[in-house]
Amino acid sequence: MPGPSEHEQKVGDFYSEFPYPWHVTRLAAPNDATLYPALVAQELGDFGRRRMPANARIWVPGCGVNQALIMALQFPGAQVVGSDVSEESLDMCRAAARQTDVTNLVLRDEGIAEAGYDAEFDYIACTGVIHHHPDPSLLLRRVGAALKPDGILELMIYNVFHRREITAFQEAMRLLGKEQDLLFARRLANSLTTDNGLRRQLRDELGEPEEQFADTWLNPCERNFSVRSLHEMASGAGLELEAPCVSRLSAALDLYDWSVPFQDAKLAAYASTLDDATRWQVCQLLKIEHSPLLWFYLRRMDSPRPTMSEAERDTAFLDSVVSPVHATERVWTLGRSGGYQKLGSDQAVAAGPSRYPEVVSAADGVRTVGEICAVLGRPAEGEALRRMRIELTTPAFPYLRSSPS
Repeated sequence: MPGPSEHEQKVGDFYSEFPYPWHVTRLAAPNDATLYPALVAQELGDFGRRRMPANARIWVPGCGVNQALIMALQFPGAQVVGSDVSEESLDMCRAAARQTDVTNLVLRDEGIAEAGYDAEFDYIACTGVIHHHPDPSLLLRRVGAALKPDGILELMIYNVFHRREITAFQEAMRLLGKEQDLLFARRLANSLTTDNGLRRQLRDELGEPEEQFADTWLNPCERNFSVRSLHEMASGAGLELEAPCVSRLSAALDLYDWSVPFQDAKLAAYASTLDDATRWQVCQLLKIEHSPLLWFYLRRMDSPRPTMSEAERDTAFLDSVVSPVHATERVWTLGRSGGYQKLGSDQAVAAGPSRYPEVVSAADGVRTVGEICAVLGRPAEGEALRRMRIELTTPAFPYLRSSPS
């Protein structure tokens, strides 16, 4: 029997591990407090780097063990609030914060639905949370209410095409009257005879810890989304999709490319004329299980800032003067005892080589990206330009930083 493909394995690993409140093995804090605010601004097309202040107020609802701590480390000039209903997760986060000398983090035992924040935060990171609530739209409205008029919301929810097998199994368990019976679920997984993606994924994950298997396959409350249903839910909350967010996880999984998969040049040109939201919907539908993670930046509909399209972000990148990122970061690794230990020396933030080494080498803080591309003979339009922008100037690919205007 063939095993899961490399892509299926990566997506399965992500969705089985991401929701868990377990410690990550590596934490890092840049020595430049302005770095990640600048990179977030660049991902949103603001190469003047005014979009996110270094001293931002940040909220991480449903923070679990890791998320608020990661934000506090990445944005050392910010004041970060982490909220969760699990006291155990908050205690683990407090312990890790002490081990990593974090002082800009406040943890609160509160749920999103009960939080009463009103236009208080510059940045909110809500990833892997609201799709586990019976009414995700309610939580999104509460999150949106906490956002300042010109604030930024980073949101990740489950992609319906990445969860087809899990959703099918959960529904079958409900129909069998055994929706929370772990022993029955394992027995059923072992007894399936049809060789399909569901059987392969189940067999591959039978060896996982019981808690992890149960959370993935027997979660009693899970909602999955398309770009269209996310767009509609956001509109009902007074929010709109602003831009794709390329997280480090989506970069590692290679699930962040929102270009429509057309080889035909005329079809590709036609796709480029679509508005962003429509093009994202078409991309998800045609790529199906290979479509990107539903990880987006959202903003309030009444934001005072002008709306930028993806094409306008590409143009802003082309017109920006850039320099290589030389920042370093302090790193802590998780020891066998469960505590974090600081490495003896700092490391470069941009770990590993860029896919565009000649562009990084040519970035001198004087020439624009367009001028550099002209000298190097690189394409400076369309999907090639967009991919270069994303893979050089975002938090997941921190290689170039613009000079503020």
